[in-house]
Amino acid sequence: MRFLPGLISAILVVLIVSTWGSVSEASIPPLQPPTGNLPAITYYTNASSHYTITQSEWQSLFTNVYDNSSYVSYNWSKNVTQYLIIFDLSYTGLNPYGLQFVEALSTVGFPSVGNMTKAFNLTKNENSQISGFTNIQALDAQAYPGFSWSVPKGVSTTVQYEEWGALLVIVASIFALYFIFNRKK
Repeated sequence: MRFLPGLISAILVVLIVSTWGSVSEASIPPLQPPTGNLPAITYYTNASSHYTITQSEWQSLFTNVYDNSSYVSYNWSKNVTQYLIIFDLSYTGLNPYGLQFVEALSTVGFPSVGNMTKAFNLTKNENSQISGFTNIQALDAQAYPGFSWSVPKGVSTTVQYEEWGALLVIVASIFALYFIFNRKK
């Protein structure tokens, strides 16, 4: 009977370790490709001038910037949901990174490929919604910078060490508590 607390602790550790990765994967929403045209987005460069980014301009942006290996190392052109880089899950509005991009474009000018490239360069080193990643780091790691649930591929070794460190702390705590509460009196 005196080994019962240790057995319970061991079962808890196994449950925690076995569900560790599945909890984060369960929070990723299902991703669908766009079913229609991408929305036209109007932005202002000053109080009286405004421009609208149309379907063809969005496609030029993706073809010339996000699918260009000189800007982004991951080949997004093979990903049917690549427009989620800019848009929300319903493809009707902008996600936080898309908003950041359009705000940068409003400081540059009209939506030409050159100006969109400048706006991309203005935002690439800003923090993404993914903790610990800039926008370009997220894009290079196959993650959508505008969504905190997006999981970068090839997670950095720092993150891996943090996860293993947390697991080690949990196991050490269980052993310490076991010996503290199981002392003979």
